[in-house]
Amino acid sequence: MNMKEPSLMDELLEQIGSAAARAGKKGMKRIFLGVGGVVGLIYLLSHIYTVPSGYVGIVKNWGAASDSVTESGGLHFQIPVKQTVSMVSTQPMTIQSAESASTHDLQTVSTNVAVTFHIAPGQAVSFWKDFRDLDNLAARIIRPTVSNDVKAITADYNAEELVTKREIVDARIRDLVIKSLMPYHMTIEAVNTANFAFSKAYAEAIENKQVAQQQALAETYNLEGVKVKSQQKVIDAKAQADADIATATGRAQSEIIRADATKKANVLISSSLTPELIRMKSIEQWNGILPTYMGGSGPLPFLDVSGAGKGAAQTPAN
Repeated sequence: MNMKEPSLMDELLEQIGSAAARAGKKGMKRIFLGVGGVVGLIYLLSHIYTVPSGYVGIVKNWGAASDSVTESGGLHFQIPVKQTVSMVSTQPMTIQSAESASTHDLQTVSTNVAVTFHIAPGQAVSFWKDFRDLDNLAARIIRPTVSNDVKAITADYNAEELVTKREIVDARIRDLVIKSLMPYHMTIEAVNTANFAFSKAYAEAIENKQVAQQQALAETYNLEGVKVKSQQKVIDAKAQADADIATATGRAQSEIIRADATKKANVLISSSLTPELIRMKSIEQWNGILPTYMGGSGPLPFLDVSGAGKGAAQTPAN
């Protein structure tokens, strides 16, 4: 059988008893006074406390919170029996809330909202009176408020708009949550909304729609390419036609100019011809051989052999 080891208190009592037996009645009284003084000192020291950094102390008188708050730093004393102290954190804390809501077009959407806040020292007493601790605040106020506000905002938008107007929706949720939590003794630092998640069927429908839109854009791009090429061919053909017309016009104008020049030359030549000049040119071009046959009794085509003309050429002798 194991024997119980003596505790420190047992040893102390044993030593006090031994000392009292040795000292007698008078010495025993002094010992008890000394022990009482030590116990009293320990009791008083147990009511000296410090406040950790990031906390404030709520002083309670007979269990009821007073308006006095002790902040971190230094030693503080609470009146024995009458006073107790509760610590309230003033550090930033984040409460996350998983939410499910319906859109304006009755699609189910899920998201996660994180609210970061802290209790200011001046709000600590009111906070403690209403909620005692942060878990109660989160369960009773923050999560229900966030849930209601998310449902109220998402109901104003179709599912597709929650994606295309994400920044606007986030800002509206943040502003409404801050306004709703303002009366509850906290300072809101941030409200962050995670991505909106839709049902699997709806997500597949959105994906298929996006694929169809991309295909439509690709087809439109290809059609625009064909259209541009067709327009380019029309432009090239028109340019070629204009070039051909310009060439033909140039040629026609050149022919007209050439014809006008020829006409003018012919007019000048015609106006300068005389019968004498014609006979002279004919003689210059004659090779001296008469035709071997001439019909009729007419004169030579270019010689006046009738002798009627003045200075006419004579018929050569046989």
